[in-house]
Amino acid sequence: MVKVFTAHTSEIDDEEKALADILGQIEPPRLLRHSLGLLYYHPDFSETGIMKKLYERLNFPLVGGTTSISTVPGSTDFINLTITVITSEDCAFTAIASEPLGEDPFQPLEKICKTILSENPGNMAGPEMFYIVTPYLKTITGDEYVAVLDATSGGVPIFGLSVFTDDVECENIKTCFNGVEYADVFILVAFWGNIKPRFFLSTIPEERILSYRAVITDSYKNRVRRINGIPALEYLEASGLSKDGKLLGIASFPIILSPGDGSRLIRTIYKAEEGELLCSGAMPIHASMGISFCNRDFVITSAGKTAQEAMECLAANPKASGSVALVVSCAARGWTLGTELFSEIQELTTQLTDDLPYQFVYSIGEFCPVPGKNKRCGNDFLNYSLCICIL
Repeated sequence: MVKVFTAHTSEIDDEEKALADILGQIEPPRLLRHSLGLLYYHPDFSETGIMKKLYERLNFPLVGGTTSISTVPGSTDFINLTITVITSEDCAFTAIASEPLGEDPFQPLEKICKTILSENPGNMAGPEMFYIVTPYLKTITGDEYVAVLDATSGGVPIFGLSVFTDDVECENIKTCFNGVEYADVFILVAFWGNIKPRFFLSTIPEERILSYRAVITDSYKNRVRRINGIPALEYLEASGLSKDGKLLGIASFPIILSPGDGSRLIRTIYKAEEGELLCSGAMPIHASMGISFCNRDFVITSAGKTAQEAMECLAANPKASGSVALVVSCAARGWTLGTELFSEIQELTTQLTDDLPYQFVYSIGEFCPVPGKNKRCGNDFLNYSLCICIL
């Protein structure tokens, strides 16, 4: 069984006051034997040193990083730092940070995965779940992270996110491990013991996908060079999605890929770079490509429906009542909302019960188990999705 405390602060000028704000809400004397902190913050907090001071005071693993917006109950500011502390007597949390990732993530990720699997604190069951925080790297996609962890662990459920900022140039994005920030370090947390995570997600439904009218004809990992045999930007311009080499409202038009193996991949475009489209995940060559239209109403409605589904699941099984809802939403969903960035959060939280703490984080890529055709869940890397993990 786990207990959860959430805290937040918007104090960015006085780090001692910010520290007092957080500690006053967490109430450290009430923490149990094993604890873990999930820490997310606006990049302006990077200059304050508050993350390091929090780790020194709390002295248990703190993992997370930068984001455009994160919220917990009671927080309403754009420039914000939030922390969710999960604490337990009979469940444990082990965390590890990788070596800096290079072109090939396999060796450093395989190494930390094997290390964390060998720890098994107190001979507990599990791990029941991996929580991951990944950096933004142009040379590595979320699909590769999942492939390495699945191959090494045998399919331990994965939930987490790729960190983000509010900078459209995707700069100053940092993961944070035990108070220290990194631009190229992957963080892995194992949940041990009697923890039964439940996962709920919203992706783009079939009825919002336009017909697959194009084919990726030249790509490398997450970079698209040519579509239907012509330069990618030319194709988008002919489709009305770019002009003079600049993307127009692309966050509202996710790309839907059909690689031909029965799967469906949802991708967003971060930016055009040197004539190529830099996308959120792998863009397989020869995959059929369609475009979906998503607007503000879709984002808000889907958030409410997903949260309602989670609450109905809890109500149907009183013995599995939740202790916390960890919520990750794609930054592109936030971009679609325009100036009403909190409307997705507000709709979601109206569906959650008042006694269920939550932490909402915008990401640049979501990791969550997805039900397959045989109703078993398989780990996946997602975009333009809302994912909820209830512990």
